[in-house]
Amino acid sequence: MVLTDDHECNFIDKIVSSESGTDDIEFDLRDGRKQISADSVANRSNRLSGKEDVEQQSGDDTLPRQRGSSLYRWLRFTALSYYRKLFTLVFTANLIAAVIFLVRYSQTDFDDHIALAQNICAANIFAAILVRNEHVVNLLFLLCAWIPRSAPLWLRDHFARVFHYGGLHSGAGVSGVVWFAIYWALAVKDAALHSWTNTARVIAILVINSTCLIVFIIIPIGAYPKFRMRHHNYFECLHRFLGWTAIVLFWTLLFVSTGSTAQAQGRPYAVCLYKSAAFWLLLLITLLIVYPWTRLRERHVRPEVLSSHAIRLHFDYAPVALCQGIRISTRPLLEWHSFATIPESSADKGFSLIVSKAGDWTSRQIEQKPVRIWIRGAPIYGVLRIATIFNRIVVVATGSGIGPCLSLLSPYEIPCRILWSTRDPMITYGQAIVDEVYRVDPDAVVINARRGVRPDMVLETYKLVKQSNAESVFVVANPPATRELVYGMRSRGICAYGPIWDS
Repeated sequence: MVLTDDHECNFIDKIVSSESGTDDIEFDLRDGRKQISADSVANRSNRLSGKEDVEQQSGDDTLPRQRGSSLYRWLRFTALSYYRKLFTLVFTANLIAAVIFLVRYSQTDFDDHIALAQNICAANIFAAILVRNEHVVNLLFLLCAWIPRSAPLWLRDHFARVFHYGGLHSGAGVSGVVWFAIYWALAVKDAALHSWTNTARVIAILVINSTCLIVFIIIPIGAYPKFRMRHHNYFECLHRFLGWTAIVLFWTLLFVSTGSTAQAQGRPYAVCLYKSAAFWLLLLITLLIVYPWTRLRERHVRPEVLSSHAIRLHFDYAPVALCQGIRISTRPLLEWHSFATIPESSADKGFSLIVSKAGDWTSRQIEQKPVRIWIRGAPIYGVLRIATIFNRIVVVATGSGIGPCLSLLSPYEIPCRILWSTRDPMITYGQAIVDEVYRVDPDAVVINARRGVRPDMVLETYKLVKQSNAESVFVVANPPATRELVYGMRSRGICAYGPIWDS
């Protein structure tokens, strides 16, 4: 597909500039076999540079109306997203259980009610951490990827949204805070109604309880989406260090409260601890937290400078599966950054990733050209892994988002079309990346989005879907573009997927 009606030179039309007045810069593509002038390309794309021009095109080049009212679309595609559905499912189940628990407690004052609340709190925290474990996430993706392509599209669409698993994490985490608040209230009431012989122990339990509750409340507040997106480094530190603090406090509370229980029941301390479900759940929680850090390694990396805007980092210590990403850092305790990997085609083990300038940290990597970098945990699957359950797809990428797309498309025989919007693709990412894009899709649409008005990406994506009769669209772009494209496709009845803020 090309963005103009002129078919004199299909190869020239593959790179489309959305700027109407670029400098005359020549790009040497495919080892010099073709050269493209930016001025020439820009002139070819002028008809798509504004909304009025798009509306003047034929019916095949205009977007159909969105389905339903704006309220219906907001409810279905925003308010009731899969992430929120999963969160609501987990939280509602816990809320119902909490109501039953409190009603039963008020009517019968059953024994061990404080221990039960503590156990349910620990169970929710365990579930929240477990669903974030990289091996569990990989298993979820593999299970959903087993759905055959012959299955009904609506069924595959449901399984394809497995990347919303973060809703389970946040639902269980918030539920754990609610149950801990119940546990705290019951412990305070119990301390007020019963005169324990060891007053110092009672005071210690209340102080630890209250401190732990404050920490538990701050953690989900710091993870609120708007705060997390605007202050990601602060969110990461809050989540990590306050999470560790909460677990230490929970352990301390368990040891102290078990001593009170053993004394009240006249049983050995070790027996009470061994028979406590919270003890075993906390042990599992601790192991889940520690495990990724046991795989913390400083790895050698070979930097390949693509331009002043991007760098490609090559690793050779291990192979990675298709569509997996890794977390890298220069300060392991303070910040981590996730990147999709590209398996090396010429080696049994090894992979690379593309770092594009998008902030202070990425800019430093491009300037400093690191030769060693920290990696933690195991590689983890991303959104594109689920694309294999579809027969035909359209992949839309912006900037370095083309990296994970190539990770998927290079080895798989999936009929696909590629739409890539980036600034100066040849200058920014180099010959090899551009060649690989055209190897996967000889008719790929590459938009040179430098400055000025850009083409309607929703329209261009829709045209590719109709031309290729694709079943779904996968978007790897910045958050605003991803939301716009996914919403634009789904509101017109087309399956579309893209990373969410909690992917």
